[in-house]
Amino acid sequence: MTKTPDLGLPVLSDGVVRLRPFVPGDAPSLVEIWGDPTIRSRNTVPEPTEEAALLWMAGHATAASSGVAWEWALVDSATDRLAGRRALKGINWSQGRASAACWIAPEFRGRQFAARSLRLAAAHAFVQGLIRVQAACEADNTASLHSVRAAGMQHEGTLRAFFRSNAGAQVDAEMFGFLAEDLAKAPPLRP
Repeated sequence: MTKTPDLGLPVLSDGVVRLRPFVPGDAPSLVEIWGDPTIRSRNTVPEPTEEAALLWMAGHATAASSGVAWEWALVDSATDRLAGRRALKGINWSQGRASAACWIAPEFRGRQFAARSLRLAAAHAFVQGLIRVQAACEADNTASLHSVRAAGMQHEGTLRAFFRSNAGAQVDAEMFGFLAEDLAKAPPLRP
């Protein structure tokens, strides 16, 4: 018997980071995050305006309620400041998989927020009946590569010329996979 997933977007926390739905008050912080050149150069994000942020949030709320993607605001549990975004997108219920995506504001980098949020999102996905969470990271994106490895994802290979960069160049991707057993044996993260 197949489990019926709960398509809502729950609040998840490990005490260091918290994943919650985006709220309109996040718009100014989103604008600031989207203005970061590292995020703009590696991601397709809207123009950094509050109106664009509000439209983006509304679109992702619809995707969550339809079971296509979960898009969380990633916040610092201690300060409640928006630190970034964690997503599980391209959810394929029949195949039991989703793709992980994340970006972190500069002032929160190096604190394992991406790895922590990935573990929380993956645990939620597994409880909802998904079997696999995967991530394709640009081969030269050392921060992403480090974060998925720290979370406990397993490297599965290189996908040649997988991404087209914003500059138009073809970029290799490193593919990682996460199963429930990988999460269960993942090493501890720094407190």
